[in-house]
Amino acid sequence: MARRLFGWFSPKRGENVLEMVEKHLELTQNAVTDLYKMVEASSENRAKDTKDLFESISQLEMRADDIRRRMVIELTKSEMFPEERDDLMELVRAVDWIADWSKESGRILVTIPFEKAPEEMKQAARNMCKANIDCIIVLGKMIKALPKNPKQALALADEVEMLEEEIDELYGIAREHLANLNFPDFSNGALILLNMFLDAMETIADWGENTADIVRAIAVRR
Repeated sequence: MARRLFGWFSPKRGENVLEMVEKHLELTQNAVTDLYKMVEASSENRAKDTKDLFESISQLEMRADDIRRRMVIELTKSEMFPEERDDLMELVRAVDWIADWSKESGRILVTIPFEKAPEEMKQAARNMCKANIDCIIVLGKMIKALPKNPKQALALADEVEMLEEEIDELYGIAREHLANLNFPDFSNGALILLNMFLDAMETIADWGENTADIVRAIAVRR
C-alpha cells in the first residue's frame, strides 16, 4: 500500500514511514467526516452523540499525532535522501494541521448551544463541513496520484483550490447569518465562540489548500 502512495521512494528506504503517511491521512479523513456528523448531531440536539463524536475526533487527532511523532523517529533512522525526508515531513505536517483544526472545531462546538441557532446557521455549518469532506477526499486522491501521475496530481491540486474557494464563499454566507440573524438564546460569549467555530472550519480548508501547494511543488520538481 505504501509503495502505491509514494512510489518514487525506494521501498528499502523508509517503507515503514510511507505506511505511516497513508495511515495518518486516513485518520485525518475520518476526523473531518466525524466533524460533519458532530455538526448534524449538535443541530438536532443529540447531546450524547455530539459528545461521543467529539471524543472520536479527539482520539483520531491523538492517533494522528502519535503517528507523526513515530514517523519523525523513523525518518532519523531511514536511508532516505534529505529531500525525500523533507518532502514527507512537510506534507505530513500540513495534513496534521487539518486533524488539529477538526479537533479545535469540535472543541468549540461542544461548548455552545448550537441546537438553538437559527436553521440558516445550522445549514451553513453543515455546508462548510460537507465541502471540507469533499476537499479532504480530493486531497487523498491527489497524494496517491503524485508518484505515478504528477500531471493528475497537479489537476487535483487545482480542484482542491477550487473547493477551498467554495468554502470561503460558504464561510462568507455563515458570517452574514451571524451578523444579521437573531440569536436570542446565545450569550455574547457564545456568539464569540460561534464565530471562532466558523473560523476553525474555514482554517481546515486553508490547510487543505496549503497541502495542495506542497504537492504542487513536489510534482513540479519531479
